[in-house]
Parts: sequence; C-alpha cells; structure tokens
Amino acid sequence: MKMLKRASLLTAALAVTAPASLALAQQADPLPETYSGVRATGMGNALTPIAAGVDSLYHNPAGLARGEMYILDGAFTYTPQGGLLSAGIADSKTNPQIAAGVSYSYYFGAEDHADLSGHDVRAAAAVPVIPERISLGVGGRYMHYTDSSLPEDPDNEDSQVLFKGFTVDVGAMFRVTEFLHLGINGQNLIDPCRNDARCRGAAPTRIGGGFGLGTVSTFHLTGQAFVDISSAEDPLFDFGVGAEYVAAGAIPLRLGFERQGFFERNLITAGFGWRSQAAGLDLSYRHDLNQSSSFGYISGGFSVYF
Repeated sequence: MKMLKRASLLTAALAVTAPASLALAQQADPLPETYSGVRATGMGNALTPIAAGVDSLYHNPAGLARGEMYILDGAFTYTPQGGLLSAGIADSKTNPQIAAGVSYSYYFGAEDHADLSGHDVRAAAAVPVIPERISLGVGGRYMHYTDSSLPEDPDNEDSQVLFKGFTVDVGAMFRVTEFLHLGINGQNLIDPCRNDARCRGAAPTRIGGGFGLGTVSTFHLTGQAFVDISSAEDPLFDFGVGAEYVAAGAIPLRLGFERQGFFERNLITAGFGWRSQAAGLDLSYRHDLNQSSSFGYISGGFSVYF
C-alpha cells in the first residue's frame, strides 16, 4: 500500500494527467509540477503556438528556431509539497540554420514528501524551414525519480526508482500573418513507463495544437487543446488559454486558465516580469480552484540574453 501511495504522489508531482485510475488521481493531493517555464505558468501553460527560447523545450521544440537568440535561463518553483530548481540554454544565433537547447530540472520533496526526488533532462533541435514563417523541431527527454522510503533491494538497483526512461517530443510552428501564429505538438511519443503500478500516466502521450494572436513587443492572446491517448482507456482532454500585455515596452503582465481533464482540475494563473535588451525577470502564480484553501504554486526566474 505504501508503494502504491508513493507512486500516486509522484504522478501528481510530475503534473501529468493521470495515474492508473481516475478515482486514485482525484483522491491524491495536488503536488508540484515539473518545470514548464515561468512565463508559461502565468499564461495557463498555453505556449504551444508562441514558445521561444528555453520555453520551447517544454512546450514546442519548433520554437527554438522562431528567431535568432541566445538565452540563459534559471528558475525556482515553490509549493508546500516541495520545490524545483531549473536551468536551461537555447541558441539559435550561433548557427541560425540549426537551433538547439538543453535544460535540467531537479525536484525535491518537502515535509511528508521529503523522500521523493527527481531529475528531468531535456534537449531539442529545430530548423527554420522558411525563416520567420515555418519551423520544425524534435526534442528528447530523460526522467529519473526515486522514493528513498521504499524498501531497498541489494539485488535490484531500481528498487527505489519510481520512474525512469526516455521519451520524444515533436512540433511545428507557423506564422500565418504578422499577428496570427499556429503550433502543433506531439508530447512523450515514446512511453518510457515499464511498471504501471508506479508510473502509468507519468509521461502521457499527448497530441494537440493551438493559436496565438499578437506580437512579441505588444500583446499575445493564446489558446491550445490536447488529447491524452495513454493515461486511460478513453481519450482525455486538456486545454489552456492565456494573455500577455507588455506595458511600457518592458513590463509583461499575464493571465491564464488551465484545465486538466483527468484530475478535473481548474487552475487560474497570473504573472508579471521585466525586460531589457540584456536580461529579464519573471514571477508567476498558479492556483487550483478545487483547492481554494491551499496556497498555490509560485515560480520565479531570470533570463540573460547574449
């Protein structure tokens, strides 16, 4: 029973849509997500059509080739159940014909979940098929999460491993006009879970897309929808919407809403930041409406542009 309980906790901590059964998922306490970017957190995670730089590693690898840039990114995410330290680099400036990026996140549990820890490594590359108009990208991801409270077996090096393995993302972006952007994305196309009791649903296969209206320097309105085809017998649906307005040309203000179909969770998000030609700062907050009495998730980060 303890092993199954910890497995369900990890599934929630990974913030992906489902463990083995809906009833179990709905009973589990909401836990920290894997890092998805401070900007995205404030916009309902609806960045599939407009992701750029390091955010592309989490939302659409094609965004790496969206424009010429070199970005160093770092962030910390806090929740009452634990935290995430994250860092990433994206470069489409050194070689504009092939953009690339890499990121790393470390999860550490707190209090009742102090036995949980995990690593999430991502790398991706993208090409501008038609510069500034169409880009294609592919990304790889490796996850390794453990629970030190599980019985240790000297004959099994994975006895305390809840989940580990590789998976793949693919994506495409289209700038239809100066103000209209479209994106499609396939996430976790290889199911790395080898033990359903511990990790089913930890990295669900999701396929979807979205649209964005606006420009980088003024405002964005975004929306996206995904179908999860691996977490349950029937397809599950997630969607998000977001808005960003850049005040005074330097202060982005963000709002968003996210629906997680499997958990039947409704989340509101907000954030703001500061931008200059050399650096940026961001802060976002995310609140689960089904847990209105609980404090939500706070994510803060910095970016340096070269």
